[in-house]
Amino acid sequence: MPPNTVSDRLSNTTTRSVITEDKFQELMKQGDKLFIYESKVYKVNNFISKHPGGEAAIASALGRDVTDEIRSMHPPKVYEKMINLYFLGDYIPNMPIRSKRITTSKSTTIQHTKKQPNLELTWDGGMSVKAYDDAIEELYKHHANDLVQDLKIQQDLDNVKIREAYRRLEQEIHQRGLDKCNYYKYAKEACRYTMLLFLSLWFTLYGTQTWHYMAGAAFMAGFWHQLVFAAHDAGHNGITGKSEIDHIIGVLIADFIGGLSIGWWKDNHNVHHIVTNHPEHDPDIQHLPFLAITNKLFNNVYSTYYKRVIPFDAASRFFVRYQHYLYYLVLSFGRFNLHRLSFVYLFTAKNVRNRKLELAGISFFFTWFSALLSTLPSWKIRLAYLFVSYMLTFPLHVQITLSHFGMSTEDKGPNEPFPAKMLRTTMDVDCPEWLDWFHGGLQYQAVHHLFPRIPRHNLRDCVPLVRKFCDEVNLHYYMYNFSTGNGVVLGTLKSVADQVTFMKEVAKNNAEIWSGEKHHSH
Repeated sequence: MPPNTVSDRLSNTTTRSVITEDKFQELMKQGDKLFIYESKVYKVNNFISKHPGGEAAIASALGRDVTDEIRSMHPPKVYEKMINLYFLGDYIPNMPIRSKRITTSKSTTIQHTKKQPNLELTWDGGMSVKAYDDAIEELYKHHANDLVQDLKIQQDLDNVKIREAYRRLEQEIHQRGLDKCNYYKYAKEACRYTMLLFLSLWFTLYGTQTWHYMAGAAFMAGFWHQLVFAAHDAGHNGITGKSEIDHIIGVLIADFIGGLSIGWWKDNHNVHHIVTNHPEHDPDIQHLPFLAITNKLFNNVYSTYYKRVIPFDAASRFFVRYQHYLYYLVLSFGRFNLHRLSFVYLFTAKNVRNRKLELAGISFFFTWFSALLSTLPSWKIRLAYLFVSYMLTFPLHVQITLSHFGMSTEDKGPNEPFPAKMLRTTMDVDCPEWLDWFHGGLQYQAVHHLFPRIPRHNLRDCVPLVRKFCDEVNLHYYMYNFSTGNGVVLGTLKSVADQVTFMKEVAKNNAEIWSGEKHHSH
């Protein structure tokens, strides 16, 4: 690591501050915005609203050690130089009470690796609701048992060992050049985008029959689906590595072409990367009244992202009870919801980067898309085109939710190692290499969460390195094929739905008992 000017100057002074754990907590209670990086305390009271990745992201990191989070999500210049502007003092934790550490042989981890291929979706009961329910329920039980066993095995992880191994993994990835963007693959993708857009416009503008127009809508959905992957890269500053340039690229792709706010996406997505699958903090699993992946959401939780209570009301009880049947239908309306979220963010958020540019971009999108719709021969066909082009983007929403909806939502506290949390809350999806284009390379979400700035085209090459890391530190690396992953998610949704059904039956039974007692008393 190169020397830091500010750090060197501070080390030469005799007044360098020391902040104990008790003092740290006291300052937090007084309202200071503090976090710990590399055993140093940083105060960001005046910076939090200016954070390029969104205020919510940095707010979710306050009050704890976020060394690994900062290193994984920022370029070196941020944590080697810029961060020193906010240095407050050296951090001295309280001496921990030593506890006996659970040691587990490496064979346990190898056993996990061997079990995974055997977990596959099977369907032996024919085409019936019962067969569907039985298949996903069996899959869920197997997967849930693995999650429970992992929690037991990993009760007392060696944080130092994990962090050291994680740094070695980071270094090996860098040495192999896997953190470098491959622009040739972007050129290939640009050809795919152009082909999909050309086919969409050709069928739409030169079509003469209804199926021509619907084909145009389907190709438009494919165009948007694929283009989102490039917007994702821009949001992570993974194209040029320069925040200002990648943000503009993201605006051009997401806002001007897709009609969605890249600013909203970054604000939301960065929080998701820091507090993955936390029911109160992660907006990516807060989808009531339509979906709930844990019964913790039954408790009217307060969302720290949306800054409001998410009620588990009558509508929630209805939809969640049937969510394992409605999952794909609900996701097919995902693009409409993204428009809503974009507008809410752009019109209500206090600090929006390039707000006017984004609003101009979304206005441009609705102008060109409305003009395209106006070329169609009737209102019925225009409406059909709108719904087909929007709803056929649902595979993207399946891909987004697939890696998290079936995973752990437990809160193991601020001392859980960052890599352990990412691997506990995220699964990868295995597929043939020739199918990487469909998933955009982002089917390896566990790898992506460990290293968000690695270009997605290189994630597949990182998988063997991550497996080796997991074996070394005894962490479970979850990877299923696409159908099994879907089964795990559907099984998780059914498990939560069954609890709603049970609650309804209990309430009904209690009402009958109460009614009987009341009748008897008369």
